[in-house]
Amino acid sequence: MVALVALLIGVVPTGIAQTAVARLPAAYVDTGAAHVSLAITSWCWDLRCGAPLGHSARRVTVARGALVRVELKLEPVEASVNVGGTHMNATVNGRELSWPATRNGGISAFVRFRRGWVIYSARLALH
Repeated sequence: MVALVALLIGVVPTGIAQTAVARLPAAYVDTGAAHVSLAITSWCWDLRCGAPLGHSARRVTVARGALVRVELKLEPVEASVNVGGTHMNATVNGRELSWPATRNGGISAFVRFRRGWVIYSARLALH
């Protein structure tokens, strides 16, 4: 019964989650001055799923109007981005996901790959 409940809410025993997370594709924002790793907030990969319950303290700072560029370790099948709860018109070009920085707020990027999907997050601050 516990295993069924864990499966339904996306919680995976620690050993399985750590093994699967180690194989998830990383992503980072290239600000020109730094590479800021994005946090993984939930995922399903090779029939395993997880949702780490922490929040992302990672912060990305870019100039207003600059292009936010997310570099992915694998080429995505599709992707969508929200910043501060607003959908952004993001472009996928190979392993890069980009959109113009027009608002502050939490980044939530849903990225689907051939083996599963990952939701990446960070905090976006404009200057």
